Amino acid sequence: MNVKTMHKAENDQAERLQLGKVATVQIVTMLVAVISMLIDGVMTSIFLGDECNAAYGLTNPVNMLLVALGGLLAAGVQILGGRYAGKKDMDGLNRVLTTSVATGFTGGLMISVLISMFIRPLCVLLGASADPLQGLTAQYMGGIVFCLPALVIGQVIPGLLQLKNCQRQIIIAAFAQIAADVLLDYLNVTVFHAGLWGMAMATVISCYLYVALLLIPCFTRAGYRFSFRVYSFSELKKICGYGLLYLVYKSCVALMTLFLNRVLSTRGGVTFVAANSIIFSVELIIGAFPSGFGSTTSLLIGMEKERDGDAAAARLCRRIVRVSVIVNLIQIAVVLLLANQIVGMFSPQSESVAVMAAWGLRLYALSVLPNTVNYIVRNYEQNMNHTSAAYFICLMNHIVLPAVAGFMLMTFAQLRYIWLCFVIGQGACLLITWYIMRQDAMAIQKETVS
Repeated sequence: MNVKTMHKAENDQAERLQLGKVATVQIVTMLVAVISMLIDGVMTSIFLGDECNAAYGLTNPVNMLLVALGGLLAAGVQILGGRYAGKKDMDGLNRVLTTSVATGFTGGLMISVLISMFIRPLCVLLGASADPLQGLTAQYMGGIVFCLPALVIGQVIPGLLQLKNCQRQIIIAAFAQIAADVLLDYLNVTVFHAGLWGMAMATVISCYLYVALLLIPCFTRAGYRFSFRVYSFSELKKICGYGLLYLVYKSCVALMTLFLNRVLSTRGGVTFVAANSIIFSVELIIGAFPSGFGSTTSLLIGMEKERDGDAAAARLCRRIVRVSVIVNLIQIAVVLLLANQIVGMFSPQSESVAVMAAWGLRLYALSVLPNTVNYIVRNYEQNMNHTSAAYFICLMNHIVLPAVAGFMLMTFAQLRYIWLCFVIGQGACLLITWYIMRQDAMAIQKETVS
């Protein structure tokens, strides 16, 4: 083996290690953004019963939109921050930090107050038209909305810490939040008996703890500086421009969830809604993997493009896809084999809810692979400034094709097959994604030859 080949092998190994490290931490970060909601789902189902679990499930579209604002800023920060890091521009990184954190906190607080003023009408929109379901839904929503400022900052900071190799600090903060949320949820159901509102407040407190534990290393070990003097509306415009795709994505997912909840509540009743709530709670974990790999793409592709050009960025994207496929296949196998045991963690009171949740979970799990690949390529296209392709994949993958499949299943199949709409729609989108990637490869090859 000559020296050139040895260097190439060493570089490939270093790239694989970097990819594995970044992807792992990004997945953990995504898990933290939703883990409190998962814990609330488990605790609600075990201690408060199927009716409260159904009410919790109806708030899912609002929960997604609460996460979406943080995702909007975080996605923009990952792309813009990655480019500044590639240029070693610390002033640019400080502008990104100050602008995103200040905007996220202020905007999050304003939206929290606004939602709290219209909780009852929102409950009706979500499908809780009468008590006790409406009152229970309002209970949870009335507390969880004030988590928004922390949810926003908690999604923005990890990407900036990643750029400074502070992965350990992110992991420590994540486990601290999970431990705090479990403890507070347990105290709620055993000591305070505050119901769904108490569950929500446990999430709020643990999320603010997570943010505090992230900000400490951000300003000490990572060396970032927060100053209103460097706040920049031009930077905010860039961040929102890059992050808008994530907001569109989350809005599509929220609309699809709303569609599914309304169909299940009108045609299947509490049994189907409670089952879907369990499925959604598990999906929070499953969905962290597509989000984690997608965020890895956003974080690394910009750096690779700035450093080594378009061809290197395309190779990195293909490598991320290959790693994700292996992880996704393991995920699918685990869910298919252990669906009953996973649903059993939620201890549903009704056997019919347990059976339906396990069935639907198996159907939903089949969509995780096409969804992840579409997600990765979508973020790659955005980083390569192929904006139209990125938005097209997003809309087709998350709302248009799954909704079409859902309407077809409603018309021609039993309601219990409705969860197949995701694998059918996102599998069809995979063909679109493959075609776009093929066109990109041909364009890069032509450019290299010329």
